[in-house]
Amino acid sequence: MQPACFPIACVVLASGLGTRFGANKLLVPFQGEPLVQHILNITSNLFVQRIIVTRHAEIKKLCDEQRIPCLLHSEPYLSDTVRLGVQSILQQKQEVQGLLFATSDQPLLQQASLIRLCHSFLQQPHKIHRLYAGDTPGNPLIFPLSLANELQQLPQDKGGGVLAKKYPELVVRVPVQDKYELFDVDTQENLLTLLQHAQAAK
Repeated sequence: MQPACFPIACVVLASGLGTRFGANKLLVPFQGEPLVQHILNITSNLFVQRIIVTRHAEIKKLCDEQRIPCLLHSEPYLSDTVRLGVQSILQQKQEVQGLLFATSDQPLLQQASLIRLCHSFLQQPHKIHRLYAGDTPGNPLIFPLSLANELQQLPQDKGGGVLAKKYPELVVRVPVQDKYELFDVDTQENLLTLLQHAQAAK
């Protein structure tokens, strides 16, 4: 599948503090680039709108250098990051059919999986579409615009996954090729595991 500009807005959540990692994990090197660069690369030119939402001035600088829209904020919770992303998208008043939320610490996520997720959403744009590895849910997710208000009123420090649990009948599962695509980096051990898997897959 070739990349296309989907009528979907992409919000990249890049505000994590890396408490369990012990540092700003999004800036640690992964195969020669900062960890966050992977999601910037694979979401490029796919969406009609894209915004990176971060607490980190270093990530804002990285995005500015690449002319990627980025919102720098100082709010404390994950729910704040989601709310600010949705607000930024809606303020643009550009026609979109859905809202995709991606995390920035999944260095093995494949662009092909993003494209499959988007195609799935466009076939049923009133449902929630989510990547899965078997029965295990992961990120990203795409939400219909009908849930935009609820996405702006999530419980403190919760992400959009709570809406997938609230409305299980709306969830469409989109499988990934490799379970490691959905693995994120929370600890130094996670980083080593994914580096080893990436190297073995070459």
